[in-house]
Amino acid sequence: MIATGARLAPGAALPPNEGGRHVPTIVERTEETRSSVETIGADRPKTAGAEPAPDILTLAAAVEMFFGDLRLAPRSKKTYRHGITKFVRHLERHEGIAPKAAPVTVLHPDHVTSFAALLVPPDVRTPEEVSQMRTAQNNLSAVRKFCAYLAAYDLHPTLATDRLRVRIAAMMPRFTPPPPDVKLADLERIVAFVRDAPPEPKPHQELRRLKVRAMILFLFRTGVRVSELCALRRRDVELTEGTAGIYRAKGGKSRTVHFDAATADALAAYWAARGDGVRGAGGLPAFSGRDKLGVPGGAISPRTVEHIVAELCARTDVESEVTPHSFRHGLATELVRRRVRESTVQTILGHASPTTTRIYVHKSALDVAEEYQDAFGPYRPPRPAG
Repeated sequence: MIATGARLAPGAALPPNEGGRHVPTIVERTEETRSSVETIGADRPKTAGAEPAPDILTLAAAVEMFFGDLRLAPRSKKTYRHGITKFVRHLERHEGIAPKAAPVTVLHPDHVTSFAALLVPPDVRTPEEVSQMRTAQNNLSAVRKFCAYLAAYDLHPTLATDRLRVRIAAMMPRFTPPPPDVKLADLERIVAFVRDAPPEPKPHQELRRLKVRAMILFLFRTGVRVSELCALRRRDVELTEGTAGIYRAKGGKSRTVHFDAATADALAAYWAARGDGVRGAGGLPAFSGRDKLGVPGGAISPRTVEHIVAELCARTDVESEVTPHSFRHGLATELVRRRVRESTVQTILGHASPTTTRIYVHKSALDVAEEYQDAFGPYRPPRPAG
């Protein structure tokens, strides 16, 4: 074994690891990536002279290396891919850089700041500008992480990432994300609908009803992300204690979430109706994609969960935009209103930074309305004329 931080002599081969398999070096992975990369810029006409030199790591190959090493949740990885793809297209369209031919060392902080100038709105006042600002933050976060990767692995040693961070910060307008617009009454209406729905006559329909009830109650009481819900296995859920283990969630962090007795009863009823056996059930998905008795199948997908929530909104006449993530915001808002400590809310939701949790700590619109009406009397809508 080679000690962490040790350097090999130029051209020296890396010894096999403990399992006897060769561990590829950065150079070897570069060669593999260069030979297989076809994704970035594949749908665009070739720039004149767009043929890479024999031993040059191209920008497109570096992007694929970056995503090969990136350890993030699938949805986060998809967000990063989207942001970096936009950046590469910007380089091709506005800077004249052919990603499949230009060396990665052509990148300069000016390229990133010119990209940021196109993304960042001059001010943030309207909902559209808030949305644009959030998109810019996500895209620039991905590009900055890519640049840091290039510098850290000596793929572009002269790329000044510290200077880049200062420049981007200077371009950003003062912006505090507004609290999520969560209507607890709408979430509670959906929860009441699935909780009180009558049994279905056909077995597969009844199984689906029980699944939807258990899933909505679990979302509402645990505040898990939709990707975390879909990744749950039965062994992760402890009905006797009312807890569930969330492993390697966003940012690679794990945590324990809690749920109430009604949720536990709903989960037990769903798994019993699904026909889970006593032995070997731990590896089964907590929520199945299919609704077939005795055949759990694969785990439910995020898109299916989104469709189910949208269907429930239509059936309950909820007009606000409710998504699976809305239940997470709803739990956070409810915890804050019940005076749960900020650090506890942060732990329950798995926020990496207390700044994210603090978004919910500000008084909700309902709290403000209640205190205002305590001062001036309850509000009464005007009576119809005549």
